[in-house]
Amino acid sequence: MSSSVHPRVSAYTWGCGLFAAVGSLLYGIDSGIVSTTIAQKAFLEYFAPFPPSIKGALVSTFGAGSVFGVFFAGWSADYLGRKRTIMIGAVIALIAGIIQAAAVHIGMLIAGRIIGGFAVGIMNMTIPIYNSEIAPPHKRGMISGLHAQFVGIGFACANWVGFGCSYAHGQFQWRFPLAFQCLPAIIVLLGIFWLPYSPRWLLEQERDEEAYKVIKRLHGNDGDDTFFRAEFTQMRDQLRFEKSQQQAGWKDLFATKSNRKRVLLAVLVQAFTQLSGINVINYYQTDLYKGLGMRGHMVTLLAGVYGLVGPIANVICLKYVDTWGRKKTLWITGLAMTIDMALVMGLSGAYGKSDNTTAKGFTIAFIFCFSIIYSLGYNSIHYIYVPEIMTMAIRAKGSSISVISNVLINILFNQVSPLAFADVGYRYYSLFICTNLLGAIVVFFIFPETKGKTLEEIAHIFGDEVVVADLDTVKEKVAHQEDGDVVTVEDKK
Repeated sequence: MSSSVHPRVSAYTWGCGLFAAVGSLLYGIDSGIVSTTIAQKAFLEYFAPFPPSIKGALVSTFGAGSVFGVFFAGWSADYLGRKRTIMIGAVIALIAGIIQAAAVHIGMLIAGRIIGGFAVGIMNMTIPIYNSEIAPPHKRGMISGLHAQFVGIGFACANWVGFGCSYAHGQFQWRFPLAFQCLPAIIVLLGIFWLPYSPRWLLEQERDEEAYKVIKRLHGNDGDDTFFRAEFTQMRDQLRFEKSQQQAGWKDLFATKSNRKRVLLAVLVQAFTQLSGINVINYYQTDLYKGLGMRGHMVTLLAGVYGLVGPIANVICLKYVDTWGRKKTLWITGLAMTIDMALVMGLSGAYGKSDNTTAKGFTIAFIFCFSIIYSLGYNSIHYIYVPEIMTMAIRAKGSSISVISNVLINILFNQVSPLAFADVGYRYYSLFICTNLLGAIVVFFIFPETKGKTLEEIAHIFGDEVVVADLDTVKEKVAHQEDGDVVTVEDKK
């Protein structure tokens, strides 16, 4: 793209992106709440005996439900639309929260976790797509990254709710945190009808007039209208061409070399996100603190502080991701996580069972640093990168495949991590040292950069035929239309 001045992002676009991201709180809260809940005394007494295998099942079944939720969203986001799919996810999340809070035995609690995972799978797949499709190209990283930011905020809120409830007595100590999961679902359901449909989905449904109105509204309805008219024209013409070439079925994910590359990159970025080890630390951090000699309220207090550092670091990522770019941020983050994990492993091995409180303090500090480093890179970018490298025809289904790879790896780690920590202790960290280094190398050599380009222009990076000019060229042509009508743009490559 040229260096022309970009129009400001309207308050309406920010409002839509922020409200959609409220649904992202569900993932953060549902993921974080289990970490502190399984450490509460009243919870352990109520569900005793609670061996590592049951602990792993409680955490990992959430991921199993998420797999089915992602598959459902892969169909629903195309057939029913992004907006309706988010609404369905909120309804299911509300039901899941009620079941978990009312659980009278471990089977009921696990069932609620599975249903909650289904809802989170829907949100985790659909919200990044929706936000990427309403965002202007020069701020797509920031607006798409709101999903990860709100996941982090939800995780932090869950940790602090857990800390506060550790001072409570009786079943309230664990039932209230589980009921807290219902809050974002209720907010989404109250405001979902205010949210517009994705303009690209409307164009896919050939509802051009509605799409034009949404794009105009997203740009503020005032000022120079050539930019949103150009954006509409570029979207419409490229989508029409893609629709004539592909039928948007599952087989189209692998029908062309460019699509196969997209799916490979999407799966890799999601896989390396989980292989970083971040969720192992997120879910089992309370066990890590106990292993370092922390006891009582200090365990949940540390979890609360840990939950804050990620969202704070993620704000920095959102501010600069459209400047830094995706590729550079990912591979540098991978190297930094490799070094940090090596320090955690070394300190845990040398001082984990000692009386050296200073060394244990540094170990906890590097655990916190790991969350900071992860949040500066992978946390937002894996949600940004996947939908933007996909064409409209395969965006929902391609995103679902990649998210499922993320979830399956997460399930595996959630199930085996309690056993691994019990059997090999700190040596378990060596796995993540290797995987983070591998991720950095792979990203450096094969990932293309996508910052600053429209979703339609990114197709050119993958060698696809693009029948529209770049956005600045389209804007120039639209500006010269004396009658003010949106026109078809010829290929000016």
